[in-house]
Amino acid sequence: MEYTLALDIAPADLDVIKNAGQKITLMKRTSNSSANVIWLTIDPFQSNTVQWQEDYWMYASNTVYANGSTISKLSETSPGPAQDGMMYTFANNNFSEPAKAPDVPSGTFAAVNQVSYQQYPSLIFGLAQSAMVNELPVDRKPISARPVLSTQHVAITPYTIVDVFLQGHFESETIITNVIGSLASARFGGSVNTIRMTYSPTVGVFVQR
Repeated sequence: MEYTLALDIAPADLDVIKNAGQKITLMKRTSNSSANVIWLTIDPFQSNTVQWQEDYWMYASNTVYANGSTISKLSETSPGPAQDGMMYTFANNNFSEPAKAPDVPSGTFAAVNQVSYQQYPSLIFGLAQSAMVNELPVDRKPISARPVLSTQHVAITPYTIVDVFLQGHFESETIITNVIGSLASARFGGSVNTIRMTYSPTVGVFVQR
């Protein structure tokens, strides 16, 4: 299923947002991410559209796990997208073919970190997802991040909930431990595959119509 999020801003409000140097910022929720990850930042227009499908790639990174760190993906599941309900082994700095794993439920993506402790005591694992932003493709940007020690495994379940807010400090692929400002949540799923929201300057969030 394809999902569409439409975000509208009145001309006068757009001038205020642009003069403040702020951007529309999107984050996606998952079951297993100990920090927020900025999925997309959008240079705002009056009408903004984000479209995506529920396809995911798992990635590994040795990025420092800290607020403001930009995630540099070093390896990804290939070919993609990743398969849910399966287990990937990460060894030799590469993802294996997925293997059946009865304890990994449908809708969950899992991997075990088999890189030696002497080489990397821990690595960051997460999911990445592509989108079309105002008709332009944005490929496989991280939506989650979690440190995983050598020999440990990680299981991540993505949700069809998108948090929307304005900020001007960080770009996409950035780990943030504290969100400045108020979030609005677009809840997709079931029969809901299109949501339209309009920015309300009096409350400082996008409001669903």
